[in-house]
Amino acid sequence: MERLQRQGSVTACAPAALKSLVGAMDECGVDKSVVLHVVTKETQHKDVLSYAKEIDSERLISFGSVMPGSEYALEYVWKISDEGLKGIKLHPPLQRIDADDKRLFPVYDLARALNLVVLFHAGWDVTYRDEMRGSVDMTINILKNFPGLKLVAAHMGGLRLARDVLERLAGKHELYLDTAYAADPWLDKGLFRDIIRRHGAERILFGSDYPWHIPSMEIELIKSLDISEEEKSMILGGNAARLLGL
Repeated sequence: MERLQRQGSVTACAPAALKSLVGAMDECGVDKSVVLHVVTKETQHKDVLSYAKEIDSERLISFGSVMPGSEYALEYVWKISDEGLKGIKLHPPLQRIDADDKRLFPVYDLARALNLVVLFHAGWDVTYRDEMRGSVDMTINILKNFPGLKLVAAHMGGLRLARDVLERLAGKHELYLDTAYAADPWLDKGLFRDIIRRHGAERILFGSDYPWHIPSMEIELIKSLDISEEEKSMILGGNAARLLGL
């Protein structure tokens, strides 16, 4: 966390610790959190899956992760499913791969067959400022190749890509977007609302990007929007409950 903060000139809002997350949930009135683990080295598969399973509980819904291109990637997709976890987190910048790289296609294909959710970091990344590993074009390419995949593009379809998301992705393709890190100058509040209106509130998932933000920041933003109370309720929990079968 210290290295990421130095590299990105950003500040975390809370400690990156499980106890702190649960405390923030209690303070903000959050019943459940999806905890997104990331494998960044092939040697981390076993430990990451073990920890994900260890903390998976009534309140904490763990996603597993796999390293793209690894000879063990598909084995661990199966293990994630066998352990009863509900999804996979991918982080293309940290995993040094484009989101639509063909080395990921077998992962997407098997995840679809196993009915797993796949959530990936979309858009710009503070760690690798001169790269774009999760563009709108890449997202569209994934969806074209894997219709029916339960895909979530984090950060409302992509950090610093809001205009492109609004014009080319929102309302035109079947996927979910999440609100992680939306309560921030990266995303204009008007664009945030417009993306929701065009894409449909039923396909927007509440997220905070803890520990970079605490949940109350995105909760307050969503509650302040000029959308119906029913749509706010869907975003703040109803959609996730349906997607995850809760």
